[in-house]
Amino acid sequence: MIVNVYTKSACVQCDSTKRHLKRRGIEYTEQPLEGENLDAAVSLGFRTAPVVVVSSGGDEQAWDGYRPDRIDNILKELIHEKAS
Repeated sequence: MIVNVYTKSACVQCDSTKRHLKRRGIEYTEQPLEGENLDAAVSLGFRTAPVVVVSSGGDEQAWDGYRPDRIDNILKELIHEKAS
Protein backbone atom coordinates (compact mmCIF):
# COMPACT_ATOMS: atom_id res chain seq x y z
CA MET A 1 0.00 0.00 0.00
CA ILE A 2 1.28 3.45 -0.95
CA VAL A 3 -0.07 6.59 0.71
CA ASN A 4 0.73 10.01 -0.75
CA VAL A 5 -0.34 13.19 1.02
CA TYR A 6 -0.31 16.39 -1.03
CA THR A 7 -0.08 19.34 1.36
CA LYS A 8 0.17 23.11 1.53
CA SER A 9 2.19 25.08 4.07
CA ALA A 10 0.41 26.55 7.09
CA CYS A 11 -2.51 24.15 6.57
CA VAL A 12 -4.29 22.98 9.73
CA GLN A 13 -6.11 20.14 7.94
CA CYS A 14 -2.81 18.98 6.40
CA ASP A 15 -1.12 18.94 9.80
CA SER A 16 -4.08 17.06 11.33
CA THR A 17 -3.99 14.48 8.54
CA LYS A 18 -0.25 13.86 8.91
CA ARG A 19 -0.56 13.66 12.71
CA HIS A 20 -3.41 11.14 12.46
CA LEU A 21 -1.46 9.00 9.97
CA LYS A 22 1.57 9.02 12.28
CA ARG A 23 -0.54 8.10 15.33
CA ARG A 24 -1.95 5.14 13.42
CA GLY A 25 1.52 4.05 12.29
CA ILE A 26 0.71 4.52 8.60
CA GLU A 27 3.72 5.41 6.47
CA TYR A 28 3.16 8.08 3.85
CA THR A 29 5.01 10.31 1.44
CA GLU A 30 4.38 14.04 1.59
CA GLN A 31 4.31 16.05 -1.62
CA PRO A 32 3.73 19.80 -2.12
CA LEU A 33 0.29 20.70 -3.43
CA GLU A 34 1.55 23.15 -6.04
CA GLY A 35 2.37 23.30 -9.74
CA GLU A 36 1.47 20.08 -11.58
CA ASN A 37 0.23 18.44 -8.36
CA LEU A 38 -2.21 21.30 -7.78
CA ASP A 39 -3.37 21.26 -11.40
CA ALA A 40 -4.02 17.51 -11.20
CA ALA A 41 -5.93 17.83 -7.91
CA VAL A 42 -8.14 20.62 -9.28
CA SER A 43 -8.80 18.69 -12.50
CA LEU A 44 -10.03 15.76 -10.38
CA GLY A 45 -12.43 18.07 -8.54
CA PHE A 46 -10.52 18.42 -5.27
CA ARG A 47 -10.81 21.85 -3.70
CA THR A 48 -9.43 21.41 -0.17
CA ALA A 49 -5.97 20.55 1.10
CA PRO A 50 -4.67 18.02 1.80
CA VAL A 51 -5.31 15.57 -1.01
CA VAL A 52 -4.66 11.98 0.06
CA VAL A 53 -4.12 9.26 -2.55
CA VAL A 54 -3.94 5.60 -1.48
CA SER A 55 -2.84 2.91 -3.95
CA SER A 56 -3.20 -0.76 -3.09
CA GLY A 57 -3.25 -3.82 -5.34
CA GLY A 58 -4.10 -1.84 -8.46
CA ASP A 59 -6.92 0.04 -6.74
CA GLU A 60 -6.71 3.71 -5.93
CA GLN A 61 -8.78 5.88 -3.64
CA ALA A 62 -8.43 9.60 -3.06
CA TRP A 63 -10.04 12.34 -1.03
CA ASP A 64 -9.43 15.88 0.09
CA GLY A 65 -9.53 17.50 3.51
CA TYR A 66 -8.96 15.96 6.92
CA ARG A 67 -10.85 12.65 6.99
CA PRO A 68 -10.00 10.63 10.12
CA ASP A 69 -12.62 8.02 9.14
CA ARG A 70 -10.82 7.35 5.85
CA ILE A 71 -7.44 7.17 7.61
CA ASP A 72 -8.84 4.62 10.06
CA ASN A 73 -10.12 2.58 7.09
CA ILE A 74 -6.56 2.54 5.70
CA LEU A 75 -5.39 1.06 9.00
CA LYS A 76 -8.08 -1.64 8.80
CA GLU A 77 -6.95 -2.49 5.26
CA LEU A 78 -3.32 -2.73 6.39
CA ILE A 79 -4.27 -5.04 9.25
CA HIS A 80 -6.30 -7.20 6.84
CA GLU A 81 -3.35 -7.37 4.39
CA LYS A 82 -0.99 -8.50 7.15
CA ALA A 83 -3.46 -11.17 8.33
CA SER A 84 -3.85 -12.62 4.81
